[in-house]
Amino acid sequence: MQIRDKRPLREQIKSGFRLAGWVLLTLVFIFLVLVSTAMVVGKGNYSHSIYRFVGLCGLLAVSTIMLITARRWAKWFVALLGYMILKLAVSALLGRTPSVPSIMRPRLVFLEFLAVLAFAAILCARYLTHAPRKLETVALVGLVVALSFSTISDSSLPTLAAALVLGLVQLAHARWAKRLISRKSA
Repeated sequence: MQIRDKRPLREQIKSGFRLAGWVLLTLVFIFLVLVSTAMVVGKGNYSHSIYRFVGLCGLLAVSTIMLITARRWAKWFVALLGYMILKLAVSALLGRTPSVPSIMRPRLVFLEFLAVLAFAAILCARYLTHAPRKLETVALVGLVVALSFSTISDSSLPTLAAALVLGLVQLAHARWAKRLISRKSA
């Protein structure tokens, strides 16, 4: 069985370059979020107050762009969470990260991050089929920023807090929609 694309070769090449461009742009945004977060926290060489201000401005700018484009990246974020869950599951089994250089941590730390990211992935799974609503978009951007704070500070608490906020927003929206439907039927 051969899988062939019916499009002309020129269209396939243009599509490949377009996809590569999106991947590179995504990597740039991930880098900007992480560097801005490191500046805000004051990690490494970013201990002066001017770095914290620049980091805050960077986080604000990237968050604004993420708010505007959330419909495009929400599905991909679920995939990223899945990848991170898989990597954490392997790390929990090994007791160290599978990356080079390998980082040794107690298995409980890996399991803690695994549970928090699994909770976030369950909440975000609905964005595979539905676009996030306005308030959900704000909570989703908050989850992305909190994930960067968790990465920089090596603590799962920011991600847990943001996932709880996203869950509360989804719960409130579901109750509001249920109330609205019951009023219309009455």
